[in-house]
Amino acid sequence: MKIKDEILALLKRGKNLLAFSYGSDSTALFYLLVREGILFDLIMVNYKTRKNSDLEELKAKELALKFHKKIFIEHAFKFQSNFEKNARDFRYEFFEKICLEQGYDKLILAHHLNDQFEWFLMQLSRGAGLAEILGMSECEKRQNYTLLRPLLFVSKNEILTFLSKNEIFYFEDESNENEKYFRNYMRKNFSNAFVNEFDKGLKRSFSYLSEERKKLYDFENIKESQGLLICPKNASLIARAVKMKGLLLSAAQRKELLKGDCVLGGKIALVYKNEKAVVFKYETCEKLPKNFKEECRIAKIPRLLRAYLYNHKIDISSLNF
Repeated sequence: MKIKDEILALLKRGKNLLAFSYGSDSTALFYLLVREGILFDLIMVNYKTRKNSDLEELKAKELALKFHKKIFIEHAFKFQSNFEKNARDFRYEFFEKICLEQGYDKLILAHHLNDQFEWFLMQLSRGAGLAEILGMSECEKRQNYTLLRPLLFVSKNEILTFLSKNEIFYFEDESNENEKYFRNYMRKNFSNAFVNEFDKGLKRSFSYLSEERKKLYDFENIKESQGLLICPKNASLIARAVKMKGLLLSAAQRKELLKGDCVLGGKIALVYKNEKAVVFKYETCEKLPKNFKEECRIAKIPRLLRAYLYNHKIDISSLNF
């Protein structure tokens, strides 16, 4: 089991932060990165939902100390409903906060082949488009950092074999057995058995599909300017831009995308101008000055965008859309 050379080249530049849980996947990735001489620190969320949650945190601190690494830890509050989504949102908000505050430009995740196939099946079952079905990629640019998944074409069995051969300790996550979580249900009933039997073909298929997706949607068409993500009026590209801002759209939200200007999830705004979509963090302003409002009116700046431009002191004449 190894990390691709092109991913290693990226990891050897800048500051790296590894999302760590002390489960099998992130532990294997930890030791792979150490073996390759990659410099990185750790970030962890303690949801306090398992009997070993606090012990995992303690052992992670000890591991960080042993290998001379910083570790950033956040304790999640108890979510009243929709644990998977709320936990994910909480996790990524914390990751982004630390990346911004501490200057990390790469966030490393331990998603692997089984995770990729689980995601594929979950989105397929919900009625998603190609860009969402193939939502995971090895290298994904976010607004303030790059997200890397070095194990995306490595199967769970390969990870467990690596840990066993090297006698590496990790924690078993008993919550993975609970089928009330859709991901666990999909994993136990469909994806694991398929990956175990057809992993070689699956790796090739996802590799081909990834290349074809780039040609079809050309995600380079998403441009960033002063915190704004600008792309053609295309539902898949817009969904991707919204994801880059940290929000994963539901099927219902995706249906609303092309209907007009809106606020998604209460935090990401979407407006249209000149057949271009503009995605940005939703902001308000107590009162816009009259001269600024008039300038916006003349330039036909969408109303939802005006507060953001004013708050960030963005010159309207500098906008290119």
